[in-house]
Amino acid sequence: VFPTWMDWAFSQSKGNPSAGKSTYDKLCSSCHGKDGTGLGIMPSFRNAQYMSSRTEQDLFQKITTGGEGTGMPPFNSRLAEQDRWNVIAYIRTLSSAP
Repeated sequence: VFPTWMDWAFSQSKGNPSAGKSTYDKLCSSCHGKDGTGLGIMPSFRNAQYMSSRTEQDLFQKITTGGEGTGMPPFNSRLAEQDRWNVIAYIRTLSSAP
């Protein structure tokens, strides 16, 4: 399932990639890699095929509730909703990075 234009537009209007990078660097990079390549079993956010298979809602839900069985904690109580959208906007930029 590929994200629709509406998914993309929604995340772009909801999230700020620059603010998301700051949050990602602090809370996500230790497991997902500084450049988003993924460490160990974590997915690579630089993989365009993987990222295009995830909707904005999928990503938001994973950040909010965590990854059961993966060791990823839920961030619903640690990050405001806007911060979660910012992280999504940032990781979306990684799959198009050189």
